[in-house]
Amino acid sequence: MVPTSLHRQLIYRLTVPLIMLLVIDGLISYGLALHFSRRAYDAILYDSARSLATQVKFVAGRATLDLPRAALEIFEWDVMDRTFFAVNSERHGLILGHRDFPKAPALASGDLEPYFFNSDFQGEAIRAVVIRLPTPSDVILVEVGETLAKRRGLTTEVLVSMLMPQIVLVFAAVMLLWQGIRGGLAPLEAVAAEIERRDPGDLRPFPDAGPTEVRPLTTALNAKLRALTAAQASQRRFISNAAHQLRSPLAALQVQTERALRESEPEIHAKALEHVVTGVRRVAHLARQLLTLARAEPDVTASARLEPLDLAAVAREVTAEWVPQALAQGADLGFAGDESGAIIQADAALLREMIANLIDNALRYGDKGVRVTVEVHAAQEIGLFVEDDGPGIPLEARESVFDRFVRLPGSHGDGCGLGLAIVLEIATLCRGRAAIRDAVSGKGTRVEVMFPRGLA
Repeated sequence: MVPTSLHRQLIYRLTVPLIMLLVIDGLISYGLALHFSRRAYDAILYDSARSLATQVKFVAGRATLDLPRAALEIFEWDVMDRTFFAVNSERHGLILGHRDFPKAPALASGDLEPYFFNSDFQGEAIRAVVIRLPTPSDVILVEVGETLAKRRGLTTEVLVSMLMPQIVLVFAAVMLLWQGIRGGLAPLEAVAAEIERRDPGDLRPFPDAGPTEVRPLTTALNAKLRALTAAQASQRRFISNAAHQLRSPLAALQVQTERALRESEPEIHAKALEHVVTGVRRVAHLARQLLTLARAEPDVTASARLEPLDLAAVAREVTAEWVPQALAQGADLGFAGDESGAIIQADAALLREMIANLIDNALRYGDKGVRVTVEVHAAQEIGLFVEDDGPGIPLEARESVFDRFVRLPGSHGDGCGLGLAIVLEIATLCRGRAAIRDAVSGKGTRVEVMFPRGLA
């Protein structure tokens, strides 16, 4: 789609209606001018016919019209138009005038009342009137017609005199609109110029200046800038924390590797390699969590494919996958609640990762022999619950543990503080929410993730 100028759009939307109104007004003005010129000249034409009718005399019961030549010349004389007439008797035919004068298509209902009609005579368009003169024994018809030069001239003169001021007025209005729109759009152009001048890294908010209509634009733009500033700050903190979290295990891994290379004693060499394996596992775990967290970031959620999934079935499968590890740690891991029918909208891979992180957190930070239960219940909302009977999380820390790289002081697990942050990000992506409650048994932690029902 080709972008168009707002300035031109406004000019187009305002001037086109003005021009259309001018055309409509011109047509109305033309009709009015034609109507009034016709009425004026029809009245003169009727007066001429009445004057001619008064000259009709009756001699021995027969109508006659005896006008001097000079009087006929005066009657027919006109500077611009030609005048024609005919006086006819129904009994005796033409009395005086033009024999081939066109007949009227009809007559007025009353005597001496005019009937006007348009016709052609001697190759020219004329306007004519006919009146009926009553007599005891005959009917006299008096017809007078003239060409249309004066009528057309008057119509044109009236039309021009009416339209010219309106054309000038519309032209002046368009110029004023042009200048007004340019001035009204100046604040937008100023904002655009300010945006263009700014360095890409300059995220300072724009001042809320200009007219009221421009302020929603700057307000929305400032909101986006604040969100972008916060996102960049969060990204910088994330990178800094990730670098810090990776530095320690990588440094320990380097030390253990160098130690393994130096040692010649088999037992010490094997012990060093065990530490290397532990470090590699920790780094791999951290890398996997960082990748999961990156996939759940808001800037890539648009690419996440949400689909209807049975949370109960997925949770049961993931729990079964973690049973061997739980047994290896001496923990008791089980699944309870609904077996199926808990349909939500979610990304399959991220949903499995979220459940795995909840189980991993419970096993990692729980005491030896910890009991972990995964539950799914379907009601108005779908609930996922992971409960353990470990040391628990203090009330004042239950919100902060969802932040990235946050670990409770004194916790004995070797996690990096990303598990619950990943849970919150994925829950938010799937239109859910996460919270920490007290365990139902009274000891330990119960993490709940609530989802809206999805369509099956």
